[in-house]
Amino acid sequence: MKKKKIVYSCIAIAAFFCIAVIFYVVGYKQALKENQTETFNAVITDIGENGSSMQVEGLETNDINSRGAFIFSVEDDTKLEWHHAPIKLSEFDVGDCVAVTYTGSIMESYPGQIEKVTKLQLLDDEK
Repeated sequence: MKKKKIVYSCIAIAAFFCIAVIFYVVGYKQALKENQTETFNAVITDIGENGSSMQVEGLETNDINSRGAFIFSVEDDTKLEWHHAPIKLSEFDVGDCVAVTYTGSIMESYPGQIEKVTKLQLLDDEK
């Protein structure tokens, strides 16, 4: 009788350990997915009245999923750069080439709505 309890205890511990490992792997992969960023190049086609939103058209040189029109909000924590130096949002104009770095999902609408833009980099040589 005592041997059966030990065997059942060992099986329960092994099952608990396997479940813990599975949850760890799934959680780790989800955390990596959420923290991944994507970047694509685009041309600014419209800037909202107050400058907090922007519409861009992805370039043909991008991956097929990063072509087409996208709209997004420019938040206070969005990094704005030109040649790795900080710039102001007012320095972006319609027609400028930019690199858009984002995280999260893109809503499948027209134009596609980007959830969170983390960095907007001006690519033009002169400003």
